[in-house]
Amino acid sequence: MSIDSRVYVGNIDWKITDAELKDHMASAGDVVRAEIFTDGTGRSKGVGLVYFETPQDAAAAIDKMNDSMLGERMIFVREDRKEGKGFKGEKGDDKGKGRKGYDKGYGKSYDKGYGKSYDKGFEKGEKGKKGKGKGIRVGPGDRGRVIYVGNLPPGTPWQKVKDLFRKHGNVIRVEMPLDSDTGESRGHGQVLFETEEDAQGAIQALNQTDFEGRSMVVRLDNHL
Repeated sequence: MSIDSRVYVGNIDWKITDAELKDHMASAGDVVRAEIFTDGTGRSKGVGLVYFETPQDAAAAIDKMNDSMLGERMIFVREDRKEGKGFKGEKGDDKGKGRKGYDKGYGKSYDKGYGKSYDKGFEKGEKGKKGKGKGIRVGPGDRGRVIYVGNLPPGTPWQKVKDLFRKHGNVIRVEMPLDSDTGESRGHGQVLFETEEDAQGAIQALNQTDFEGRSMVVRLDNHL
């Protein structure tokens, strides 16, 4: 199957199954297979791949399905250019051999490749044509896990924010809006945690604490 016939899908609702992703993407073309990456416990990583019959169907999916709602989240769809060794696992059966090969090969490719490109896009604010970052793509199901961080020094990089907040829980994404003129962060942003407990713990531990000479504002972001 040609690499041009598959697309990468991100920000997938944790409750969505492979079958539901396949059904959703089928409105753009003939879907051969849909795979959502999972961790060692079987929990969704919120990202995956969709394989189409033709490159034309894949291109149509990027154009039509990007920013569409699936479950309680707005997904993003883009080209997939990673060639994972686990792709050969598709020759296995439906009982797990094929999937196992896929996970071991493409899973590593995701962690080392797409994990980084994904972070650079979303955590740096996804600088667009006008230089303005987009907010974290979340839905009502994420309420309670997204916190607002404010009163940071202008130009604070997302890496510092993530390094600080990950001490208090599993951080999924960080978004720092960028100034359209300077390209630097505006001194505020959003942090998406894996659980509500992690988010609350970060608020209790970090709100009104000092960050490079400023008293940080850390609270739940209720504008979802």
